[in-house]
Amino acid sequence: MKNFELFVDETVTKWRLKKKYILENQGLAGVSNRESGDSAENYILRKIGGLPQNYIGKKSKGSQSPADIFAVARRGRFWHIMLIQVKSSENKNNIYTLNEEDKKVLNEFAKFFKKELRASKTMSNYKNSAVIISAGYAGVFNDLKNRKHFLKDTKHFKSFKKNMPDINSIKLNLKIALAHSLATS
Repeated sequence: MKNFELFVDETVTKWRLKKKYILENQGLAGVSNRESGDSAENYILRKIGGLPQNYIGKKSKGSQSPADIFAVARRGRFWHIMLIQVKSSENKNNIYTLNEEDKKVLNEFAKFFKKELRASKTMSNYKNSAVIISAGYAGVFNDLKNRKHFLKDTKHFKSFKKNMPDINSIKLNLKIALAHSLATS
């Protein structure tokens, strides 16, 4: 999707100016939250890069929106855009999971993203394209001792369709959920 990264930056800036909601209320004690968060987000970007559908991922600049990671891929008749909130911990049993208010904000951001996609001059080539924007979560265990990351949990919360009134199937929902699982094989 041409200009996707530029569009993400523009949309995050607009969101930040209007809403100012970010999901930063829980972090990792001991290690810098930003350093740990960046490390986990980079890990998720590598997982996205390994998905068989050739997703391209981008981090939100400085976590200035409810989504930390944005990913896009052409999935046959439609484009799929994933918005992912990443949480991490060095304690594998204590990775923050999003509460209902967090999910509400992330879903609100996904709707905002869809609205901006429709109105964007940057993305005018995709005005009539079929697009699904989905919101989800990834929980990462930061094994600092061994300098490794492990994906502990993923969730797909909600999807928003653009120019897809005729597509609503279990198979489609399974494709979206599988992408959010970040399963690389």
